[in-house]
Amino acid sequence: MKAWLASCLCWVAIMAHADQAAPPAPPVQVRVHAVPSGSLMQGETARIAVDLLTPDFFTDAPVLPELHVDGAYLSLSDETPGHLVETVNGQTWSGVSRTYLITPLMSGAMEIPSFEITAHVGAARTPVSVQTQPLSLSVRALVLPPDVSEALIAGSVKLTQTVTPQDGSLHVGDTVTRRIEIVAEGAPAMMLPPTTFAPVDGLTLYAASPVTRDAVDSHGGFVGGDRVDTASYVIGHRGHYRLPAVTVRWLDSRTRQWRESTAPEVRFHAWWGAPDKPRFALPERGFMPRLIGWLSSDAGLAVLLLIVLGWIGWFFRDACRRGWQRWRAWRYRRRHSEPVAFRAVRRQRHASSAAVVAEAVDAWVRRAADDGAPASVSAWASRYGDATLRAQWAGVQDALYGPGGSAWSASALVDALGSARQRWKHSRRRWRHRSALPPLNPFA
Repeated sequence: MKAWLASCLCWVAIMAHADQAAPPAPPVQVRVHAVPSGSLMQGETARIAVDLLTPDFFTDAPVLPELHVDGAYLSLSDETPGHLVETVNGQTWSGVSRTYLITPLMSGAMEIPSFEITAHVGAARTPVSVQTQPLSLSVRALVLPPDVSEALIAGSVKLTQTVTPQDGSLHVGDTVTRRIEIVAEGAPAMMLPPTTFAPVDGLTLYAASPVTRDAVDSHGGFVGGDRVDTASYVIGHRGHYRLPAVTVRWLDSRTRQWRESTAPEVRFHAWWGAPDKPRFALPERGFMPRLIGWLSSDAGLAVLLLIVLGWIGWFFRDACRRGWQRWRAWRYRRRHSEPVAFRAVRRQRHASSAAVVAEAVDAWVRRAADDGAPASVSAWASRYGDATLRAQWAGVQDALYGPGGSAWSASALVDALGSARQRWKHSRRRWRHRSALPPLNPFA
């Protein structure tokens, strides 16, 4: 009887405890706002801060969902949550802050819908769920230049290029690796443009998957994005190669001016064969295979070419000597020809010294006399010249040997000599024509 009575009392106590109301969960406030406040720029990355406050304390980091907004890139940042302390109605509230990174791709009105946040507050074992208020944003349109199709807005953009190997001793079959790293301040990695590696004739291109990451500072704050693109080129033919430069156009978020960051082009030359050998290699296969391999290299081909040229030069040495002498004679005649001498006269058109002009004219007259022209300027003036040539040359002679009272002009003298020279050339062409009459005495 006593045992039955004790069991009833325990059952009554359990039921009474179950009927008691559970303790209320501590209050939690949440607010969502853009940082900085105001309208956003299309293509520019901004922050959406989510602040959670409670008069109690958080026992664990709040759980925020991944959001999706049409017309924008929206991602939860890996920044370290910031701690908040505020006074609400005379009571101290503490909290944490998380950040979303948003990059609007379209202009106009944009709304971030309400979402649910789960947090563990105080001594309560069950998590607390709180719903945010929708956030409306205004996005300004961005006008792109005619030659820009995508907008990258950042505080600064730096391109770093690494090419391996760097010694330049490349041969057919070797691989050249080009690594382009783009570091943008204030822009997430997902907004950085991919590097386009152009195909090159003679090279086989193998592009690797890009590596992207967001950089943070020592306090966990978002700094920017980093993207690394790598491509390998396998050399298929001997020759010179050029990898084009890589250029990224971006808009400076501070000055609102378009800028360019460029990685320079890469040039290299590939030789025949592959000289690299393993450290522990098998013995060579005899003399002839090694000789054939050496002759097929660049050094062997150069030696063979020199031998062939030397044999041709020795075999045709007499003809080469005669050709060399003829070329030297032709060059001498060319340098001392009448047209060259007269060009020297033309260069004295603006000369003011009578001695310099007279020396150039005398040299031309002597050279023209070898071709049957008059042997003096006076004879030129008599046969092919005019009053202007006689007057100008008399002025030069008076300036050299007389009192110097006659006026003369170097340009007028050169023009008069040019006219006389044209008449002389015309007369030579006329007398060179063969006569239509047969010779009078062909048997004389």
